[in-house]
Amino acid sequence: MRHWLKSGVLGAAAVLLLGVSCQAFKRPPEPATPVQRSDVANVAAGDRAFAFRLFRVLRERPDSFAFSPAGVRMALTMAWAGAESETAEELGSVLGLAGDPTAIHQSNQALLAVWRKAPLGGSAASFKLRVAQGFFAQTERQPAQAFIELLQRHYAAPFSPKDFAAPETVRSQVNLWVEKRTDERLGNFLPQGSLDSGLELVLVSALDFEAPWAKPFDPGHTHGGEFQLPGGKKTAKVELLARTGEHLVNETPEAQVVELDYEGDGFVFDLIVPRGELAAFEAGFDEKKLDQLLSALAPKEVTVSLPRFEAGETVELTGALQKIGIHAALTPGKADFSTITGTRKLHLSKLPHRIQLRVDEGATAERSGDAGAGKAPEPRGVEVRAVRPFLYLVRDKKRNLILGMGRYAGPAGG
Repeated sequence: MRHWLKSGVLGAAAVLLLGVSCQAFKRPPEPATPVQRSDVANVAAGDRAFAFRLFRVLRERPDSFAFSPAGVRMALTMAWAGAESETAEELGSVLGLAGDPTAIHQSNQALLAVWRKAPLGGSAASFKLRVAQGFFAQTERQPAQAFIELLQRHYAAPFSPKDFAAPETVRSQVNLWVEKRTDERLGNFLPQGSLDSGLELVLVSALDFEAPWAKPFDPGHTHGGEFQLPGGKKTAKVELLARTGEHLVNETPEAQVVELDYEGDGFVFDLIVPRGELAAFEAGFDEKKLDQLLSALAPKEVTVSLPRFEAGETVELTGALQKIGIHAALTPGKADFSTITGTRKLHLSKLPHRIQLRVDEGATAERSGDAGAGKAPEPRGVEVRAVRPFLYLVRDKKRNLILGMGRYAGPAGG
């Protein structure tokens, strides 16, 4: 058997007979055995490839969007742990999972443990990465005890029975769970009408990223500006953050890239501003292009301006997953999650996902009452003005993982 939990324990068909409480699942413990650097490197390599697979589908939408490649991939790895035959092979191929399954789960467990802590040099009071991920299944689908233990040990994730005959009740319960797991920062995760009575298995993936800049933007430099909307014919008013200082910068004929550091030794925000139409740049934006842009970053004096914005819309991903090659897991009668329940009467019905992050002046942004009334600093050095549609990444630079990836196309309703 290929998966860690496909063992004699599961062969004995140990089944959890009682309902599983979402609240019973706490933070995952530290891995019992040390995680090898090679295992973490394998996870990172697969993360980058998966990120661009999903990006190529999500970019088809015309508006702003954000997703967490690392978050979605980790959630789907939990599904892979419960899959068999073609379902497991398909998930493993698309996710780029290779090597010992136990090492993969331990690597994810180690990542969650690291992400719970402030990076070296950062403040534990101001850095928070909150993760809410788990399964919600039709009541009669009873999970094997071994699968429950794997989810709890490595992912702090529940497998919770729900009666989808009352979808709005379930929606409220899931929303409450997400709120509690994210310290009440992610509200209304599932919008009204997003669930129905025919669902079998819902896999939730939600993340909230809160971190201060290493060098906060001066609120006195936040000023009003015009943002060019897609198509180039209309503009919308935005509040522009602005800063002059030394940052890692790369200028190419295609785009300008600036790396903004978050506090501590760990996460960075990569601002990618195409010189021409964003759609044309996105069409050629892949792993190789990203590596080229990042590898040529060099310290320079730069004046950077970008809109203050917040990303945080829930995206239903099952349609996108089908387009990148995940079919069996989503198809009734074809999905094989018998590792979970001992039968093949279970398929992945929905995968709602959200990453929430804010781009603002910094830790004092919410207390600044006159933001937007400031004056832009005198430009010095390279000037990067993100006043037209752009891309951005939030990277765990230390582990080479893409935590967040998105497009900003202008203010909502602009």
